[in-house]
Amino acid sequence: MKKTKLALSLLAVGLLLGTVEVNAQTSKKWEGFSDQQEITNNFELKTEELLKSSKYITTEQAAKELLAVEGKKVKMPLVQPRKKVLDAAEIAALIQPSFVSFASAYDCGNCHRTHLNTASGYIISEDGLIATNHHVIEGYIDSKNGKNLAMSIQTSNGDVYLVEEIVSCFKDADLAIVRVDTKGKKLTPLPLGNTAKVGENVFVMSNPAPMINYFSTGKVARNYIESASKSERLPQTDITADYAAGSSGAPIVDQYGNLISTVSSTRSIYYDMREQKNLQMVVKNTKPVVLLKELILN
Repeated sequence: MKKTKLALSLLAVGLLLGTVEVNAQTSKKWEGFSDQQEITNNFELKTEELLKSSKYITTEQAAKELLAVEGKKVKMPLVQPRKKVLDAAEIAALIQPSFVSFASAYDCGNCHRTHLNTASGYIISEDGLIATNHHVIEGYIDSKNGKNLAMSIQTSNGDVYLVEEIVSCFKDADLAIVRVDTKGKKLTPLPLGNTAKVGENVFVMSNPAPMINYFSTGKVARNYIESASKSERLPQTDITADYAAGSSGAPIVDQYGNLISTVSSTRSIYYDMREQKNLQMVVKNTKPVVLLKELILN
């Protein structure tokens, strides 16, 4: 029996080493192309391991905190805005380390795996403050796919952290700030810019499901004010860069790589709005950086 176990262990090690070698060879052969399945698997497996040993916020705690921190201002140092004009490729490379996949980890009830319902977000402080949409947090609280277990984020280098607390939110602006425990590791925050003018170029990094790390470009189409609730009228920014479901909470930056807005929603315009036939255009609604700054003390 011992010999059999030893043989199986050696076989497993051999298969693992073989897999690592094949993956290394594959990565080298297809350099410049990301392995979407590998990124997803890493996110799921590391989230599953952290659930066994790390502190995280439950759906019940999140529901209470989301109400308690409405409008709360967060004291944090801000990164100096960048001033050098960059091309699109430089911007994509520059904002990648500040972009995060933001997920609700859930148990489907039909298998042993931990699944992820993924959205987007971005780092705003090196010690673990992450910005995303208010409705992303609400989605975690209102479980639909199964039993939601925790919120987790994955950085561009494959590090995964569980959300420990919600530190601030602005429901009418569809914004929320959460904290993850980085165990002392410094993250790469995104500098906050200013309102972009109509016609200026904008750049988005997001996760339009099922795609990961999708980079799109466009222009500011409209800056305007509209009713966000019965009591609040707030600034809005529409852009032409593509995004979709899964992009919620993603960063939008200017030609310098500074944050100018946050992805929030889309609105489809049909020729026949009543029947929703003959789609003519999809409006991309975002929340300008001035709204995020309402939550920050520096």
